[in-house]
Amino acid sequence: MSTAASTGRISAAEAATRLGVKRETIYAYVSRGMLTSERHIDGKSSTFDPAEIERFRRGKNDRRPGRLEVSVASAITEVTDGAVSYRGHRLDDLVRAGHHYEDVAELLWTGSLGTAAPWPSDARVHAAVQPAVDALVPTATAIDQMLAGVVAAAASDPFRDDRSVHGVTSSGRILTSTIIEALPLAARSGRGDQLAERLWRRLARTGIDQWPLLDLAMVLLADHGMATSTLAARLAASTRSGPHAILLAGLGAVAGPLHGAASRACHELFAETEINGPETALATVIQRDGKVPGIGHFIHRSLDPRHDLLMERLGDADLDPRRMDVVASIVSLTADRIPVAPNVDLALGALTYMAGMSPDAGEVIFAIARSSGWLAHALEEYEETPIRFRPIGRYVAPSTTR
Repeated sequence: MSTAASTGRISAAEAATRLGVKRETIYAYVSRGMLTSERHIDGKSSTFDPAEIERFRRGKNDRRPGRLEVSVASAITEVTDGAVSYRGHRLDDLVRAGHHYEDVAELLWTGSLGTAAPWPSDARVHAAVQPAVDALVPTATAIDQMLAGVVAAAASDPFRDDRSVHGVTSSGRILTSTIIEALPLAARSGRGDQLAERLWRRLARTGIDQWPLLDLAMVLLADHGMATSTLAARLAASTRSGPHAILLAGLGAVAGPLHGAASRACHELFAETEINGPETALATVIQRDGKVPGIGHFIHRSLDPRHDLLMERLGDADLDPRRMDVVASIVSLTADRIPVAPNVDLALGALTYMAGMSPDAGEVIFAIARSSGWLAHALEEYEETPIRFRPIGRYVAPSTTR
């Protein structure tokens, strides 16, 4: 038995056979980032993951017009159906061990679960960020405020182009803390040690001691593989943009309603249920949107572990019991009628609704939590060849009518 076969991997020749292409084409796919390979023990040839080859084969035979597929090798987060791992640590194990968001950010950045460094706000940065946020019109969204704050911070930071590990992580800690401090207070003032406690005071009007729920949500949302906003961050990093620009790239992708704002629809569904009951609320949203928000996931077909971990903790939380019943009514009704697993957006919408936050609070939580993942991917991308992402454009002439 060959060494490749004994490890469960296959040779380039076998990969080419399975895809129906020449071996040279396989290596072209690797050079374009469409497939990943590992060097064989002989140091001369490459081996391939048969599961990845099969996924590629299915996608190759079922490409939709305009669909862009990019394969990016990463050692940060593994996402499979029903499981997520950060740097080899299963997400459920991290949660059970009681690790805070700051610990997880350090793990994503450095691969270590050691003592997390402080996440201080900075008076100089705050002096630039706060006026920029306050100058926005009243209709500005929370993401608008974050975008303005990041731009202002970058313009005033002489270290904005420091791409070292220390420079990127230091900027990430200071910038995240300062952006949180610039958001308007929802509850009484005060300052906690944990980042989630500080953010809870900005978003929730009640249950000050329930901030660990937010800390859990941030741990669950810190990274999720090559999501759209993460790819945007890596594209910016490939041009060697600094940490502020990386966050702007990620925030730009999150601002769309189909990514970071997905929990808002779930929050609004719960609010509608409180007024009209679960059946009417569900019928209304299905008639309007053709689907139920927070149900189904591209990867997590059997279950989304992030949903289960957060919903389990919400069930034990000391929050508004009436709103807990509202959430339970929707969960029960959809479980009976829809044979598809709920995703983390449903749980995040439940958190923001039960804690009395605004409907767009989930967008803020998602963006702040995911910022550590964006910076981790940027640090990894800095080690790759610059500007390696270059899709091939295919010009399509406009149709003419007579």
